[in-house]
Amino acid sequence: MPEKTILIAAGGTGGHLYPALAIAEEIRREQPEIRIVFVGTRDRIESREVPRANFPFTAINIHAPRKSFSSLVSFPWKFTKAVLFCIRLMVREKPSAMLGAGAYLSVPVGLAAWAMHVPIALLEINSLPGSSNTFLARVASKLFLAYPESLASFPKRLSGSATVCGTPVRAGLGGMSASDDRQSKEAARTSFGLEASRTTILVFGGSLGAGPINDAMRTATRSVVEHGYNVLWQTGRSANVSALQQEFEGIANVRITEYIYDMEGAYRAADLVVCRAGASSLAELARLGKPAVLVPWAGAMANHQEHNARAFQQGGAAIVLTDAEVRNKLAETVLALLSNTDELRTMAQAMKQRDNPDASKVVATWLLNQR
Repeated sequence: MPEKTILIAAGGTGGHLYPALAIAEEIRREQPEIRIVFVGTRDRIESREVPRANFPFTAINIHAPRKSFSSLVSFPWKFTKAVLFCIRLMVREKPSAMLGAGAYLSVPVGLAAWAMHVPIALLEINSLPGSSNTFLARVASKLFLAYPESLASFPKRLSGSATVCGTPVRAGLGGMSASDDRQSKEAARTSFGLEASRTTILVFGGSLGAGPINDAMRTATRSVVEHGYNVLWQTGRSANVSALQQEFEGIANVRITEYIYDMEGAYRAADLVVCRAGASSLAELARLGKPAVLVPWAGAMANHQEHNARAFQQGGAAIVLTDAEVRNKLAETVLALLSNTDELRTMAQAMKQRDNPDASKVVATWLLNQR
């Protein structure tokens, strides 16, 4: 039997999942005998990535209520079933602590933990907290925050127990830096079928993809390649990756894929990154010191992605293009940056200054100390 079990509710998007995985991996490094069980949904990213990381995974049947009449009618019963399922899970696993990483699925898990007197920690990586964490804060014991300004959105009773630690980043990225030696960078490029000596841009919009970024890349890719650069492009699940691969089939030094599993290698290959401004992506960029063109998602709650992206831009670490700007301005922005190695170097240094290297350890230590 393991010394203790820790339950983690995380998923829905990579932004919620990967910081939680970083914490789980830190716990496994410190105390490998600890059992860490993830709870998520069976049709989202966590159902694939958690088993890949060799952690036990339990799926629950829960979705946020939709606006249709049938969904509103059936939701209370489905939610109650999910809570009861999680209570049975608590009885079986007997966790010493539970971590909620902000996804909606964490709500029934958190309520079950509260009912069974399991200490609850919440991880909030956005400057404006989501509804799941603000709801669970009523029963939580501990808050871990990426941004100090988010504390104002939580109950005052937690202000004394809140810790601003930054966003946890998986340790596989920790040994890399903007000054990776040329040999390892060239090897990473070759592993993706790209020319080893070419300066490279990495483009991604999250596991589901980002339409404005993908549309902009359809316009920009040929120009970028004609100027002598590699393109490594993750389209996400929402794009027709087969059609895009066929469209650029005859162009060398372009690698288009729906999902990049070796993100460590992708970052290592890249000299410039084009991506959304989710908190998890920003933390990875900061850890690695990678200059970026940030395209914040306009649909984010209270436009928090643009708020975060502008802070990085003001600090000299990134350039920001809105969804409305990216299609017409991406190529010229990328080409201008790639042609100016001094500016890229300065941006990389500014990006590295935003890193919080101890975030995973801070959260892991609290979870391990619960009895």
